[in-house]
Amino acid sequence: MSGPAFVVAVAGPPGSGKTSLAEALSRQLGGAPILSYDAYERITAWPPDRVADWLRRGAPLAEVPLPGLATDLAALKRGESVPDRARGGSLRLPRGEPRVALFDTLLGRAHAGTGCHIDYLIWLDVPFDVALARKLRSFTAEALRDPRAGPPLLASLDAYLGRYEDLLRPTYAIQRQRVRPGADLVLPAAPLADLLAAALPALARALPAAAAEISR
Repeated sequence: MSGPAFVVAVAGPPGSGKTSLAEALSRQLGGAPILSYDAYERITAWPPDRVADWLRRGAPLAEVPLPGLATDLAALKRGESVPDRARGGSLRLPRGEPRVALFDTLLGRAHAGTGCHIDYLIWLDVPFDVALARKLRSFTAEALRDPRAGPPLLASLDAYLGRYEDLLRPTYAIQRQRVRPGADLVLPAAPLADLLAAALPALARALPAAAAEISR
C-alpha cells in the first residue's frame, strides 16, 4: 500500500514522557520514524522579557519559531525522506505496513502549521508537579552520569527553576488548555508499559488496515 503516512502525534508538558512513549511506539511499529519538535524549536532561546511579552499578548502559537518543521512533517507524511535533526542521518518510513510516522510535539493540533498533518493525537495528562519532578530528575541523572557536567547543569537547572513560576508554568497551562481538547486519546500518568498497552489498541482501531501489525 502506498499513499500518505498516518501521523501519530504524542503531546504533553515537558517531563510527561512524550519521547519515551514515542520511542516505544516506534519499536512496536516497525521502526516508525520520529520527528521531534525539540529539534526545531527556538522559543527556549528567547530572553525572559520576550517570553513575558508573548504571554501578555495571549501566547499566539503562530509566533512560536519552528523553522522547517511544517515542511519536514509534510514531506515525511508524503513518504519522503527528511533530515533527522535530533539524531543525525535521515528519517524515512519503514517498508511495508503500517505506514506510520510519529511526531513528538508540545503543540498538537493547536499549531496550524503542523497540526493539519496530524491524524491521531495522544495527550499525556501528567500533573505539573509530576512533570516538574521528572524534568528535575533528568538534570540530576545527567550530572550523575558525568560529574564533570555538574556545574553547567546546575546553572541550567537554576535558570529553569528561575523561570518556572512566572514563565514556564503559565506556558504549560496554556498548552494544556489549547492542546488537550484536540486529543483523540488522553492518557493519565502511568508507567510506560501501561501507556503502551493503552495506546496500541487505540491506534489499531484508528488505523484498521494496519491493525494486525500494530497488535503483534
